[in-house]
Amino acid sequence: MKLIKLTALPLLIFSLVLVSLLSCEPDAEMKRTTEFQKNGIVMTGAQESPVSASAATGLLDVSYSKDTRTLTYKVTWTGLTDSLSLMHIHGLAPVGFSAGVVQNIVTTSNGIFNQKTNGKFTFFKSGTLSGTMLVDGVVVKEADLLNGLYYLNIHTATYPSGEIRGQIRFQ
Repeated sequence: MKLIKLTALPLLIFSLVLVSLLSCEPDAEMKRTTEFQKNGIVMTGAQESPVSASAATGLLDVSYSKDTRTLTYKVTWTGLTDSLSLMHIHGLAPVGFSAGVVQNIVTTSNGIFNQKTNGKFTFFKSGTLSGTMLVDGVVVKEADLLNGLYYLNIHTATYPSGEIRGQIRFQ
């Protein structure tokens, strides 16, 4: 009888430890599948549709939270042929295809203010801009976002249909 009691106690302790470790896993799994992030998405003219011959480049950092349904982005660009004129998020389009605008980021009416130009809106050949977009489930759908069907691009006078582009992907 003592032998059973002596082996039952370690077995009980082992079982409790195992159950507590296994119960932590769903929380980690849930966190991993509700928060998405990708840094350093390269933006180039070769990704535009139609392709642009621009040597300009950019980097796009994106994150998405299923809890808040918010896409957060930071775009950095350099070497545009002209000053930036428009910046948008487009969709639904896989790599190599174009699509309509779903979110205006920079337009001719909401430009970047530069006091050196006497209060006029000025757009730059290089810079950084951050913002957010609501994934509303109507215009922008979560499944489409997570499947890489949206892209961000920058337009200039030389390339009115887009000078550089980066596909929003989390893989």
